[in-house]
Amino acid sequence: MTLTQLLAAIRASYITVLFAATSNGNVHVEPAYRNADGTLSLEGKPALPCRADWIPVEGEFAGQSHTVDAKTQLEFEPFAFQLSASEVSITPFTWDWLPLQISGLSLDVAEATLTGWFMAWFDGEDGNAKNADGLYGVVHFMSGITQEGDALQLSIDLGSVSEAAVEDLLFKLADANAEAIQLG
Repeated sequence: MTLTQLLAAIRASYITVLFAATSNGNVHVEPAYRNADGTLSLEGKPALPCRADWIPVEGEFAGQSHTVDAKTQLEFEPFAFQLSASEVSITPFTWDWLPLQISGLSLDVAEATLTGWFMAWFDGEDGNAKNADGLYGVVHFMSGITQEGDALQLSIDLGSVSEAAVEDLLFKLADANAEAIQLG
C-alpha cells in the first residue's frame, strides 16, 4: 500500500460520516466562522480561522455549528520512511484529529511553515467548488503549537482535504529541514 492509498483509507471513514451528516437537509456545509463584517474570525496563536462541519439553516438547531467525529480509526502497523533529510513516522490517527509532532525546527520556522500550509488549504475566500464527495476539500482547524521537550506538538482537523494536502504538509516540513515528523 502506498502512502497515498493509506491516507485515502484513513480519510474515507471520516468523509463518509461528514457527507452523511451534511447531505440530509438544508445546511451550510463546512462554513468558516466569520465576523459580523464578513471577515474571517481569527483565534489563537498563530491567529487562524476555523470551520464548522455544518450549520443547519432552519429548524430547532438553525445557526448552531455542528461537528462530526470519525466513527472508526483505521488500524495499521506504525511505519517510518525518509523524506529528504526528515524521518517521517506514521501511527494510526483519525482524519478529524491528526496529532502532529515535529523535531528539529524552531517555533518560528514551524509556525510560518504550518500557517502557510494551513491557509493554502483553508480556502479563506470560499472559492472551492464541491468535489466528488459533496464537500469543499478544505482543512478545518489547527491548534496552537506547543513545545514538549525537543519537539513541537499540535493537532489538525483535516476536514475534507484530500490526501494530497497531507503529502503537501510533509513536503513543506521536510523542505523546512524538520529532522523528524510524526503523524498520529
